[in-house]
Amino acid sequence: MPPDDDTTTTGSRREHRARRRRIWRRSLIAGVAVAVLAGGTAFALTDPLRSDSGDPASRSSSGTSVPTSGTSGTASVQACRATLNPTDPLRLWIGGDSLAGSLGPSLGQRTGSTGVVQPVLDSRVSSGLLSPDFVNWPQQGADDMSLYNPEVTVFIVGANDAKNLPDGATRDPGWRAQYSALVEEMLTVIGGNGRAVYWVGAPVMADATYSERVQGVNDVFREVAAKHSDVTYVDAYTLFSAPDGTYASILPVPGGKVARVRGADGIHLTPEGGDLLAETVFERLDPACRITEQAVPGAVKATIEAPGSSSVPGSRRGAPTATTRSTTGNSRR
Repeated sequence: MPPDDDTTTTGSRREHRARRRRIWRRSLIAGVAVAVLAGGTAFALTDPLRSDSGDPASRSSSGTSVPTSGTSGTASVQACRATLNPTDPLRLWIGGDSLAGSLGPSLGQRTGSTGVVQPVLDSRVSSGLLSPDFVNWPQQGADDMSLYNPEVTVFIVGANDAKNLPDGATRDPGWRAQYSALVEEMLTVIGGNGRAVYWVGAPVMADATYSERVQGVNDVFREVAAKHSDVTYVDAYTLFSAPDGTYASILPVPGGKVARVRGADGIHLTPEGGDLLAETVFERLDPACRITEQAVPGAVKATIEAPGSSSVPGSRRGAPTATTRSTTGNSRR
């Protein structure tokens, strides 16, 4: 089952499921129709499209109805400073594991194209909060906060932590307390000082047992985020699920199309999947910071990549801005 929003009643969940079924079907039919009218299809619709549960879709800033994830935290819209411009852009940091390597380039392109946001990406393959000897995220994050001084941070981990857990570990109160402490520690690093944090949960996985562990990790993220007014939890698990909460490799995406959003390994995102997740984060960030309202066409900001960061091959990677620094964290791949 997909993770439920803690504040959603049984009756409203039924309505959410019905609404998502309708949106899923309309988006799928529209996407296939567009492809046929264009003279062909961009991909094969080989996955079964199931219907049962999920939360409602919302309209993206591009005017496209796409399924979106829920948020938690005491404030879902966090105010940014009043004025953004190309000479004083919003400083946005995007960090995390290899999924950040898909989200970061897409979100960097989406925000940087406005001319009033300077995105920075730090993606560390195979990293998580449970492997500080591999990549110490509190230390790596502190280095980045000191160097780039972001005003907004977006962070995604959890897939590697969940993959390496024994079955049932996420239901153990002792483990949950320990993992909650690690999440709190990371929030102390990437939050505070007036920074708004968008903590993105890990998506549903093709392997059902793996997905169950991912849900347990995401539950901790959601619970901790709900305690902080400056943290918004973004539910990528539901976003990348079929309407019945199971894994879906093909979904409606921004632009009114239907596309393959997951890689062949059933874990990573395709470029279109990166775009879908980026649009979902942007839908929350834009009203808080009035980015689109203040956009300056033509004043594009290229995404800065932190030394040691890596993007997923084929992601929406633009030309990064060169930067240097002394890296004290562990950057082993």
